[in-house]
This record gives sequence, C-alpha cells and structure tokens, in this order.
Amino acid sequence: MFLTTLSLGAENVKNSKAKISRVMTWVPPYATSKCLDRLNESFDGLGMKNGLTHLGLQFWRPSEKGNMQLVDDFKPIDDSTIIQFRKWGKTNNVRVLLCVYNGYKDGWNWELAKTAFDTHRKQFIAALVSEIVRLQLDGVDIDFEGKGTRDADKKAFFEFIKELSFALKAKGKELTVDSFAYKWNAPNQGWWKMMLPHVDALHVMGYSETGSKSAGWRSYDFLKASAGKYYSKLLIGVPSHKSHWENKSVQEHLNWVAKDKSVGLAIWDAQLKDPKWRTKEIWETISKIRHGADLNGTSTPTLSSEKNQEIKLKDD
Repeated sequence: MFLTTLSLGAENVKNSKAKISRVMTWVPPYATSKCLDRLNESFDGLGMKNGLTHLGLQFWRPSEKGNMQLVDDFKPIDDSTIIQFRKWGKTNNVRVLLCVYNGYKDGWNWELAKTAFDTHRKQFIAALVSEIVRLQLDGVDIDFEGKGTRDADKKAFFEFIKELSFALKAKGKELTVDSFAYKWNAPNQGWWKMMLPHVDALHVMGYSETGSKSAGWRSYDFLKASAGKYYSKLLIGVPSHKSHWENKSVQEHLNWVAKDKSVGLAIWDAQLKDPKWRTKEIWETISKIRHGADLNGTSTPTLSSEKNQEIKLKDD
C-alpha cells in the first residue's frame, strides 16, 4: 500500500506520531454548482476546506464495452467542470478522486458494473488509469452497488480491485472503494477481508442506519472491529442531509469519530443540505478529526499555516 501525504501545520508536526484521518465527501452529478458553492463557503470562519482530505467527483459510469463515459443525465459535465474542482483541491490541499458508479435515476445497474469489472476488466482498468492521468486527478473511488446477494461475483470483483490497485500504485495514485455496512447487497462487509489489503480506504455506506451508540452491526464499534487489523482504512459514512439519526445528534456521532482517532469520516454529500452541517461547531470537530486533535485541546491549525510540512496518512 503506497502512502499519500498531506500538509499539516507545525502545531501537529511537533508530535511526530500524530496521525491525520481521512475525511471524504462527494460531488454528485446533479449538484455540481451547489457543491462548488458549499466548498467555498465559510461557516463563521471555518469550512469544508479546513476539514476535508479527499473529494470524490461522482461523474463517471462504465460503458457497456468497458470504457469510461461522463454522466449526462443531469447538467452537462465536461473537462472544464472537473478542472474547477481539481483546482479547488490543489488550492486547499485536498486530494480529488474520480468516482465511477453504476447508478441511474431509476436505480443501480449491477450488470453494467459486472461488465466493467469482469467481462472487460483489463480494458476498464486501462480506461480508468488513462482518465485520471489525463485529468491529473489523485486516484479512483469505486462506487459499484448491487441489490441482493451477489457473492457469486465476489471473486471477480476482488481480482478487479487487486489489479486496479497495482495499476494505480504504478502511477502513484490512490484507490478507494465504497461498501455497504453489513451482509446485505454488494459489496458488503463479507467482502472487506479481501478488499482491505489492496485499497487505501474503504467508505462504509451505513449513513443513517449506523451510529455511535447503536447496537449490534449498526454500531461504529462493530464496524471498526469488523475491519480487523485494517481498521485505520475505514471511513464511517454519515449523512449530511440529517442532523439526527440513530437517536443521536450529528455532533454526538462526530464526537465519537474524533475521540476514536483511528477511523476516518465519509460525508454524503457535499451539498450539506441540513443547516446544522453548515455551522462552525461541526467543522471545528471535523477539522479536529482530520488533524487528530483532542476534542478539548487547542484549536486546529488553519490552512495558512499548513505549509512545507508533511506527514503520512495513517495506514496499517
């Protein structure tokens, strides 16, 4: 697993063992303008640029022949749209990922995904690598989702992830994958053991079904334990369109992640529809998650001080 680097301020670099956690969000293809506005918005002095480490652009689908195609169901997306977000990422020290998915307005097309990761695997991998190199993006996020039991496809998916990981490492790029939180649908928790050694991060799509104080498989503790020795690659999925879920507030859920200091945070999505997500309090906590700071400690460094210092993203 190659290690990526992000700049940190001197406040955290003083402790050579300090680790930063990944904080990821996505730009869906139907909300590009709204998300760009949110990314640039300040919430009483703090904003998304202070908390994020990664930004996924959910702009691509595989074609039936194993190539790449930009989503055209909503507003037209072209290179100029992508470059806007890439420039924002470079300015704010946030890595920007190509997110390829198999969703349509009427649902998720697993057969299309299977055509890409199985039937045309080598061609699709080449297309992914070519596209991120052409657009100067930092890696790939795989968001292939299927309803029902898909264990018959697990081996083919694993081979795809393994080969794609190898191809991306050769270019110094990252690979992340999105997964359901438990044993239903695909990919799911039963696939983690084979995927985690080969990815830089795994985004758990539990969202409003999982929580900091929930019971059984719904609990963040359970998810972390299920990742085994690769728990530091796990990003807990949270919904930015809700301020309460699983009987706790968003602040309480974020506090769990901040206190844990070993897992990361995956926010769906960058629109931040619920107004609670557009507050200084929330982004102070997320900034502390990113920088591994204590909840009751000193304030996290601002980006103006985050120059010429590097620390490795935590990995296993």
